[in-house]
Amino acid sequence: MKQEIYLLPRADFSWFCLGICGTAFLLKLGMKVPGFHSTLILFSLLLLVLYTFLPPFLTRNIDRRVYLFLLASILFLLFANIHSGPRVKTIHPLFRTYLETQLKKSPLTKFESRIVMGFVTGSTKEIPGSFKDIAKESGILHLFAASGLHLGIFIGSLQFLGNLCFRKKKWISIILSLGVGFLYLSALDFPVSFLRAYLFVFLSLTASLFYRKIGPADLLAISTACIAFFLFYDFLSIGFLLSFGAVFGIFFLKPSFDQILLPKSKSIFKENLHLTLACSLSTLPVLVYYFRSFSFGGIWINFLLVPMAGILLPTLYLSFFLQSLVPEFFVDLLSSWIWVPASFELSIFLKLFQELGNLGRGYKTWATTPAEICFVSILITIGFTLYPKLRFLKHPLIKTPLYLLPTFFLIVSYFFPTTNFPILLTKLRKGNLSILHGEHLYIFGTCYSKGLTEPTPGLPPPKIISFESESCLRGILSSMNKHKITDVYWHGTEKSLEWISKFQLPIKPKETEILGAGMNPLFSIIRFDGNPKEVGRFLKQTKQADKSSANPKWKGVLLLDFPPWKKKEAKEWIQYQKLLGISTAWKMILVEETFEIPLRDHLQHTNLL
Repeated sequence: MKQEIYLLPRADFSWFCLGICGTAFLLKLGMKVPGFHSTLILFSLLLLVLYTFLPPFLTRNIDRRVYLFLLASILFLLFANIHSGPRVKTIHPLFRTYLETQLKKSPLTKFESRIVMGFVTGSTKEIPGSFKDIAKESGILHLFAASGLHLGIFIGSLQFLGNLCFRKKKWISIILSLGVGFLYLSALDFPVSFLRAYLFVFLSLTASLFYRKIGPADLLAISTACIAFFLFYDFLSIGFLLSFGAVFGIFFLKPSFDQILLPKSKSIFKENLHLTLACSLSTLPVLVYYFRSFSFGGIWINFLLVPMAGILLPTLYLSFFLQSLVPEFFVDLLSSWIWVPASFELSIFLKLFQELGNLGRGYKTWATTPAEICFVSILITIGFTLYPKLRFLKHPLIKTPLYLLPTFFLIVSYFFPTTNFPILLTKLRKGNLSILHGEHLYIFGTCYSKGLTEPTPGLPPPKIISFESESCLRGILSSMNKHKITDVYWHGTEKSLEWISKFQLPIKPKETEILGAGMNPLFSIIRFDGNPKEVGRFLKQTKQADKSSANPKWKGVLLLDFPPWKKKEAKEWIQYQKLLGISTAWKMILVEETFEIPLRDHLQHTNLL
């Protein structure tokens, strides 16, 4: 008989942890509200006092759990490290050095070594950028991010070997597996998804030592509480939501799928299909809301590649281990033989990934968050979670349409219409401004991130790009190669254009034309960063770009993007605009002001400020 899955925790300690989770959730929502933390402490204390002295009106079991819930809330507010900031997660130097040394001794190519490094460390920084983009659009980037998959396979492999060595003393195998697993976790600097997986494994294996089983709801409550208490900054982060969302799907959605279709079947095909579908459905709202994108083709790509990764990862771990045991004078002789299985499996994985990625990634992006898709996906998730409890859903006439509902929803979501967008779209940050005007992308300032040169999600890539800083070259060349963009113009200084002429780049230099001056017959935008050496050039540009005399409807914006220590000087530029010889046809505004009032509104309403 199949064990019933409970939606709520059953252990008292789990309800204590649930109190921590609930309070952490409220605190996360109100962190920016002054005095919210103190108010929450007083409110929790008041509830605890009232509940202690008022006569009991619930059953003894529920009464005890409510009391533990309130007590946990106060303890969390008093002792949890809620003011911790973001952690820069770095792989331990010794572990990195060990992996790099072993890979240098292996017969793998440089590209294969980087892929293996990404697999073992669970870091997307290790894999090549072009491969990373394809993996993201194919929905398998999680294979190269430290996740429960890595730790589950790692500890599962250790358990398998440990049970072979200690058949009659399995507790030794469990302790060794947990110990080595913790070393792996610390070597990767405790990523939240990895930590969640380790807590699951630790609780499950520890319970098995005492011949006990711990339910899914209890596992989720305890592991969530640990992260909220000790790593509050990572609580409800994107990685946290994706990790726990996927596990929620495995625990609660997959059993419902199994009950609907062939409940007695133990087919690997069915198990893998339902596992992939459950994880995809439960993570879809997070991906669509935060990234405004989703890989619909990634569902079937994951269906085929995740089992392969489950075979490849143990082989990689074994290859590293065996090569590290070989004496130095035998490495050259034996290394190629040790890596034969891993190299063979890796080549199949990469070939299959390339073919599947080219065949159909189904990668869809939206310029604005489609709230309808998020809402419906959450409703479907709730519906399948409650399926075992709702008898009317088990009627034969309802079961088949219900099983097909996720597929129908995914098809409709893929063809979900996008909204109409304004002709002018702006992205503005300190030191950088990008404007998409029709099919022409203008990039002002420096490009300190590759993402600044990438197309806006939900919109087709631009056909023309104009920029002014050599720091944008890397991202622009990548976009040119990826989206087949041929019309790219560099509005640089005389010195920078002289430098580019030494290289054979598919970029057309524009020395005389001013970036943003000829954007539109009705308006021009020029950015100035306050560089004293460029003042003369900037003043000359304002006079050349001024079209107010020829066209009374023309509007000009001078965007002053001065460094923070020159903020006062920037305001003086606005105050003494006429003395500087700048026509009043130009509207001078600070970057800080455009954070509150979008740049396009300045063009539509000139007297806005």
